[in-house]
Amino acid sequence: MTLSGNGLVVHLQDRLSARGGADRNLLGVLEQLQDIVPTRLLVGRDDGSLTEHERANIGPWKLVKGLARGGLKKRGSEAARRKLKTALAELNPSLVHLHNIMDPSLIEMASATGPSVITIQDHRLFCPGLGKLKPNGAICRDALGPVCLTCFKDDDYGRRLLALTEARLRAAAKMQAVLVLSRYMADELKAAWQKQGLVPPPLEVVPPFVHGFQPLLPQGSGGYHLLACRLVERKGLRVALAAARRVAMPLVVAGDGPLRKEMRQAARDSGGQVRYLGWADREDMARLLAGARSLWLPSLWAEPFGIVGLEALAVGVPVVASRVGGVHDWLDDGRSGFLTPPGDAEALASAARRLEKEPSLAQEMGRAGASRVARDFKPGPLMEKLRETYEQAGDK
Repeated sequence: MTLSGNGLVVHLQDRLSARGGADRNLLGVLEQLQDIVPTRLLVGRDDGSLTEHERANIGPWKLVKGLARGGLKKRGSEAARRKLKTALAELNPSLVHLHNIMDPSLIEMASATGPSVITIQDHRLFCPGLGKLKPNGAICRDALGPVCLTCFKDDDYGRRLLALTEARLRAAAKMQAVLVLSRYMADELKAAWQKQGLVPPPLEVVPPFVHGFQPLLPQGSGGYHLLACRLVERKGLRVALAAARRVAMPLVVAGDGPLRKEMRQAARDSGGQVRYLGWADREDMARLLAGARSLWLPSLWAEPFGIVGLEALAVGVPVVASRVGGVHDWLDDGRSGFLTPPGDAEALASAARRLEKEPSLAQEMGRAGASRVARDFKPGPLMEKLRETYEQAGDK
């Protein structure tokens, strides 16, 4: 690494957690970077979900209150900026790498301290609503602008969120580089910057890689289908429940979120066709995937990437996913799984039934998926691309 100064890269994250795809992506990146560059992680809060082993592998970290701010409420913003400024001054990093920092004033403050890059994990820098999902359930094709107000019943609240989203986008444009997880995210950001009349910094696609699983032989011939996600409407939970009634094998659901009560009730009413397990940690997920015939990703919104699908492919489990967002970057339709129209329970069930009736096809798709992940999503080359981005940002 040839960054000037002490060579230290400080990572900023809203929370220390193992529960979300963005959280797991950061944990993997930090673990890989320990042999490449000195790191220090600053987080706004710790939700306690990391194991001691995971904590030991990510390098030194500390809490800096205020990093979890969304930016909509002004109260406490000055105190958060002051704490972050003090923490960065003490560390004097050669480069700052932001992840899931959503308060535009914190983004701008970090960029003002020196070379900085940001990883944009989701839609919140170019969509003030439900992640490019319109109120009627259709995928939004519009770039950020006044048209976004049609998604809100409360006009004042909509204007506040639109202004916040535009401020985030302007703040990110001041970075030396912006990283995204998929080509879909890159296209959306480019469209938003163009609509706002902003000149974007260099934009790099650096997808996530599988982290925290022990290597397993390709499976794909297990006895149930698996749904593993945050339990929210936009993940297509009700679509999955409708599809589960049309297939022979049970649907096992792992996850937590606002719809957990509905999921528990659906499992009780299903006569065993739906089994709800709650949130699954890394070890639990490895076991669940090892016994699955397929993983379902029936998202209604445009997934920024869909890392759980990549994890399934890595261990040889085919994926049945909605044809949305960044899923196209890793799922080969008809080869490692099936892409179906979002919201179409019958199409989801039809693909799952085919995998039930043809175990050899499930195994073949699982092998194809595992091969694709091993070829295109290896940590080494992705970390080399990240290292090059750091060096180029440090030279500016």
